[in-house]
Amino acid sequence: MIKRTLVVAMSVLLVACQNDEAPATGQAVSEVANTQINLVPYPTSITQSAGHFTFSGSVKLITDDNAPDSAAAISALLSQLGIKQTENDNAVIRLVIDPSLTLGDEGYQLAINQGIEIKAANDAGLFYGVQSLRQLLPAKAQEQYVLPHIRIEDQPQYEWRGSMLDVARNFQSLDYLKQHVERMASFKLNKLHLHLTDDQGWRLEIKSWPKLATVGGSTQVGGGPGGYYTQEQMRELVEFAAQHQVEIIPEIDLPGHTQAAIASYNELACGYVTESPVQNQCRDMVGEARLGLYEGTCVGFSALCTSEKPDLTYRFVEEVLTEVAAIFPSKYLHIGGDEVLNEEKTSFAGFITQVDKIVASLDREVLAWEEASKGDIRPSSLLQLWNDNYDIQPALDKGIHLVLSPCSYTYLDHGNYNGQPETYTWCAKEGVPLERVYSLTPENYAQAVGVEGAMWSELVRDEATADNRNWPRLAAIAEVSWTPQAQRNYEQFTGRLSELRGHLDQLNIQYHKEAQLNWQ
Repeated sequence: MIKRTLVVAMSVLLVACQNDEAPATGQAVSEVANTQINLVPYPTSITQSAGHFTFSGSVKLITDDNAPDSAAAISALLSQLGIKQTENDNAVIRLVIDPSLTLGDEGYQLAINQGIEIKAANDAGLFYGVQSLRQLLPAKAQEQYVLPHIRIEDQPQYEWRGSMLDVARNFQSLDYLKQHVERMASFKLNKLHLHLTDDQGWRLEIKSWPKLATVGGSTQVGGGPGGYYTQEQMRELVEFAAQHQVEIIPEIDLPGHTQAAIASYNELACGYVTESPVQNQCRDMVGEARLGLYEGTCVGFSALCTSEKPDLTYRFVEEVLTEVAAIFPSKYLHIGGDEVLNEEKTSFAGFITQVDKIVASLDREVLAWEEASKGDIRPSSLLQLWNDNYDIQPALDKGIHLVLSPCSYTYLDHGNYNGQPETYTWCAKEGVPLERVYSLTPENYAQAVGVEGAMWSELVRDEATADNRNWPRLAAIAEVSWTPQAQRNYEQFTGRLSELRGHLDQLNIQYHKEAQLNWQ
């Protein structure tokens, strides 16, 4: 195994105590052995022993050439704490790849005794071990830090630990998406689902249909400049996310939620379309697609014309998805498939079936909202369950698995608390508080691959509001999807998360000041 040694000076490490103060001289080591371990998500197994490991000068960092992402992560962590390079064989951090470990692709061991050693079967596992070490350390440099002697063995319960950002209704910058990736990674979330197209905006450059971005991307809810991402920008984001063990899942919503596409290319619309100006009242939209750009919040009024123009429609879909697949290496292409216009419902099942064939030809798998279960899709597909009461059993009988986003638990456009302004209540009239998110029990759902929190953005017009809706509730999503049920306890979770506020501050998150975390 090829090693490289980075010698690091460090005014470092942790006080894992609640008050962030090192134990006084002469304090019994048994007290340190009983230190509360403030980690979110909570690990599978933690063993503490008497004694502690103190840093007050320098650290030698030993990493593996086959683990570039974890090496970059630990280097950034030490740099955050004001590190300089120097030799110090008395304080060593080792990141070791050990293929014999049986903790899965994302599992790791973290041992702190007379040094710190993180072991994993691959770079991803080491990366997550570094994230646990990050939380054990304070967010800012201190003169002296103490780590308890501890051994952690950890691996995720579910492979899908996701966050969905709706950038179609209101556009978010590439810089913000990168910030969100970093924040996700710090809590071991690994799937960023981007809702890239909807009635109010088309956010991805498609070179074979250029007006999708230049016209369809020119507005958003309530007006404003809108925006779109070039293919080069998305490739840049994909690479950045991969370095943080985050996979980007692109969604092109089809065949409904397509007003931005129809406004860009009117020929995609059916013959019943009129040129009347779009109205923001939902009653004026039902049953009528329009040809113009749309800035309102209605749903279910637009659709591609699969019934009258199948050749054009499927050529459009194939050319768009071919370009999307060339940008995003994700195994899954999210094709939407929800809230279809009444006039197109008779051809909906056939449309989904045909689009699955297109996706298969691109060597990818379909991911779609639950309604796409009406089509004849491959058993290797995934369906995203959003309606708490939807009968998904027929899809399960085919062997299809689920990404869990039941709206009354995971729809983060709903309020952090009952009555929060500028939030929805249609799924849960009292909002979706932190405790409600944490109460989701994915173990109760057959054939689930994980959990995803969804933030729809009709009422989210800036980064501060996006942060407020996502955090700290995404931390609950992280624990529910990573930590086995036997290790989950809401009171303990809030106690641990409350102590990590400084880490959220360090990440510049403009989070909701949750009362149960004493963040008021």
